[in-house]
Amino acid sequence: MSDVLFRNEADGSRFEMTHPRAGQVLADVREWAEHNGFEQVVFWRDADDSSKLWVQLGEHRLNYWIPELTFSEGQHEQVEMQLDYARGAQRRSAAGFEKFDR
Repeated sequence: MSDVLFRNEADGSRFEMTHPRAGQVLADVREWAEHNGFEQVVFWRDADDSSKLWVQLGEHRLNYWIPELTFSEGQHEQVEMQLDYARGAQRRSAAGFEKFDR
């Protein structure tokens, strides 16, 4: 089973996504991660804007973020699309195109 973690960018500490509507989103993230071969997905809460959760797929921290509202509002129908975009950012980075994403 894939791990889904949440961390604070400011100090690296972990936090739990406890919003009542987040359960289905978390289940969808785990399912997506397992289907796409990622043992771990980490969401880093931006130090300056807590509404942004920066995505890390496996060991790769990406220049791509998902709105915290995706979890707090239970927008599980959007999470697969968001993670597919994140995976695209990972592939661009691996190919050396990340400089164009900034």
